[in-house]
Amino acid sequence: MRRPLCAGLLLFLALWLPAALWAGRWRKTEGEGRAPLREASLQPAPCAGSQLLLEGTAAGLFEPADGSQENCSFALSEITSFSDDFIPTQEDRVLCYLKEGEALPKTGSRVRVRGECGAFRAASNPGEFDAAGYYGGQGFVCPLWDVAVEAQGEGFSRPGQFLYRLRRNTARLYWRVLGDEDGALAAAMALGGKKEMDEEIKTLYQNASISHLLAISGLHITMIGMGFFSALRRLRIPLWPAALGSAAFLCAYGVMTGMSVSTRRAVIMFVFLLAGRLLGRTADSLTSLAAAAAAILIPSPESVFDPGFQLSFAAAASAVLLAPALADEGIRSAAPQEGRRAFLKRALNNLRKNLMSSFGITLGTLPLLLWHFYKWNPWSVLANLAVIPLMGILLPLLLALALAGLPAPWFPQMIPVLKVLFWPVRLIFLLYRQICTLAVWLPGSSVHVGEPKLWQIALFSLGLALLLWKGRKVRPSLRLGMAVLLAGVFLIRLPGPLTIAMLDVGQGQSVCVETKHHSFWLLDAGSTSKSRTGQYQIVPYLKYRGVRRLEGILVSHWDEDHISGLEDIFRWAKQDHVPIGGLYLPQTLLEDAALETLLALAGEYEIPVARLRSGMALTRDGITLSCLHPFGEEGAQDRNEVSMVIRLTQGEFAALFPGDLPQEGEERLAELCGEAGLSADLLAAGHHGAKNASCAAFLEAVSPRAALISCGVDNSYGHPARETLERFEAKGIPCFVTAQRGAVTVSVRQGKMEIRCFS
Repeated sequence: MRRPLCAGLLLFLALWLPAALWAGRWRKTEGEGRAPLREASLQPAPCAGSQLLLEGTAAGLFEPADGSQENCSFALSEITSFSDDFIPTQEDRVLCYLKEGEALPKTGSRVRVRGECGAFRAASNPGEFDAAGYYGGQGFVCPLWDVAVEAQGEGFSRPGQFLYRLRRNTARLYWRVLGDEDGALAAAMALGGKKEMDEEIKTLYQNASISHLLAISGLHITMIGMGFFSALRRLRIPLWPAALGSAAFLCAYGVMTGMSVSTRRAVIMFVFLLAGRLLGRTADSLTSLAAAAAAILIPSPESVFDPGFQLSFAAAASAVLLAPALADEGIRSAAPQEGRRAFLKRALNNLRKNLMSSFGITLGTLPLLLWHFYKWNPWSVLANLAVIPLMGILLPLLLALALAGLPAPWFPQMIPVLKVLFWPVRLIFLLYRQICTLAVWLPGSSVHVGEPKLWQIALFSLGLALLLWKGRKVRPSLRLGMAVLLAGVFLIRLPGPLTIAMLDVGQGQSVCVETKHHSFWLLDAGSTSKSRTGQYQIVPYLKYRGVRRLEGILVSHWDEDHISGLEDIFRWAKQDHVPIGGLYLPQTLLEDAALETLLALAGEYEIPVARLRSGMALTRDGITLSCLHPFGEEGAQDRNEVSMVIRLTQGEFAALFPGDLPQEGEERLAELCGEAGLSADLLAAGHHGAKNASCAAFLEAVSPRAALISCGVDNSYGHPARETLERFEAKGIPCFVTAQRGAVTVSVRQGKMEIRCFS
C-alpha cells in the first residue's frame, strides 16, 4: 500500500477524534469565526463586574509598537484565586488588560494581579462573531480589566522574555522606519500580529482574498526555513547541524510569532522536509501533512473547529492533490529551447501553471471559505498570482530590516538611513494596495453566497473526488470546465420559506425579512446598548444569509435605538457592491437635527429616500408591506408618536411591526383599522415590550399567535414590562424575547409558522 504511514494516521484520527471531542464536551457553534467553547450564555458570568485577586504565570505579552500604555495585555495561566466567586481549573486562563501606567510583567514570571472581571460576548445572532467561543477555545474563561500587578516573583523565562523583547523591538522598528500603516502591515506579515493594523487596510486585504499573507503559514516558514538552512550550508556547516539549527530557529520563530495552528502545521511539515534531507529521501507531503494534523489534534482535539486549522490544512492538501490534477499536459516543462519565441513560450507555460495552481488551492478551500466568511472574490485567483511572487522579495527585505535595525534602540540616528535603504518595502506595499483595490473594484468581485447548504457541500465534495479520481483521463479544457462548474454549485439558490428574523441587537430593534426567492428587507437597524451594532450584529447576519441586494430599509422612526447601525450597513453595502433599493421613512411634519443627519447620511451613500404614510404599500416577490401609520399629518413633538407601522402579508399570513407607537396611537389605530385591518399571526411587540405599548384593545384587534420582543439584557428601562408580559399571557400568546433567546427566526410555509431561537 502506498503511503502506509499517512493512511494509518488518517485512520487513527478518524476513529479517535470523535471520541476525544465527545469526551471533552466540545461543541461547534454558529457564527463567523466558529470555534469550540464551553457552555455559553447570553447572561454575564456570575463574577462579572466583581474585583478578583489572582496569582498565576504571565505569558503572551502584548505592547503597542508606538510604546503607549494603552491596551497592554498578557495571559495568566496556572491560576490560584483568592476570590470566593471565581474558582479556576488547572487549564483555565485569564486575559489581563493592564490599567494605564502599569508595566508588563516578565514572561514566565509568577504575578499577583487585581482587576475587574469581565465576560466575553457570546454570539446571539447567526453570523455574529462568537468572542466567548473564540477565546474559550484558547482556554480563556474571562477578561480582567484595569489590572494592577501587586507582586511579581524574581524568576522568569529568559528565552521567552528574549523572544518577547525581540518581537517588540522589531515591531517598533517597522513602525519607525515604515510609518504607522506600513509598519503595522510589516509586523503582521513578519511577526504575525494584526492587532495594530489599520482596519481599512485589513478589510481591503480580506475583500481581495489575500489576507492569508497576514498569517504566518507555509509560505513564510518555507521561505525563512529554506533561506536559513541554505545560508548555513553555504557557510559549510555540516548537514546535521545545519538541519537541527534550522529546525530550532523555526521553532523559536514560531514561538515568537504566537505559534498559531497554521504556523505549527508549517513548522512540522518543514521538519519532515529536513528529516528527508538527513535520511537521503524525499519527504512525502501528504504523510507530513497527516503527521502535522495528528501532532496538533492529539493534544488539542478542539483545534479541528478552528478556521485557521481547516483553511491551512485544506490549502496544503489542495496544493498537493488538486493543483496537479488541474495541470494541463501542455504546461509541463518541455525540452530547453533558445530564442525569443522559446522564452515567451516558457513564460506562458509558467504563467498557466501558476494560474492553475492558484485556482486549485482556491477551489479546494472554497467550501470552508464560504462556510466561515460567506463570500468569495473570483479575482483573488489573479490577485494571488501577482502578490505571492512579490513575497519572495518582501519577506527577505523585512527580515533584513529586522537584522539591520537591531542596534537601532541604542543608535536612533540609524533610522533615516534605514528609511532610504528599505524604500522598496513601501513600494511593494503600495503595489499590494493597488492590486487589492483593482481586485475589489472589478465587476463580480464580491460573490455573496451566505452559509453553504449541506447538500451543496456534499455535491461539491462528490464532484471534487470524481475530478481527482478521473480528472487526468479527460481533456485539460474539460477538466478546467468541471472545476468551474463545481464552484458554481454554491451559486444555486432554491426557493425557501418566508423568513422573518428579529435580531438580538440589545436595547434596540432590527428585523430582516427574506422572501421565498431571496429578496431582503430590513426593518429598523439600531441599538443603544451594543456599540457598532451594524458592524457586529446586523451586517454579519446579512452576510450569513448571502444578501446580494437589499430591496429597502424601512425605518419606523429615527430614535438612536432604531437607526444607529445604518451607517455601518451603508458602508458595507458600498464596499461589497450590495445595492440598497431605498430608505423608507414615515411621512410626517416632524423635523429635527437627527432626521437631517440621517438624510445627509443617505445622500452621502447615494441611497434614495422615500416617505410612507397610511394607505401606501410596497410589493415584491409575493409579499406586501402595507403602511398603516402615520396618517401623514402628524406634527407631534415625540418621534414615537409618528412611528411607521408596517403590516406584512403573504397569502393568508400576516405580521405586524408597530415600531415604538405608544398606547394612544395603538388605540387610535385599532379604532380606525379594526380587526380586519390589524389582525396578524405574528406581532413584533411595540416599544420593546414597554408597559405603555401592546395595550389590551390593540392586542384584541391584532390577535397574534406569537409575539417577538426586542430588548437588551438587564436594560435600565425594565423591558419587557411585567404588565405587558401578563397581557400576553392572559391571551395565551407566547412571547419570545431576544434578551433571553438571542435572535428569533420565524419561517413561514403555507401559512404555518416555525419559530427557532438562536440560544
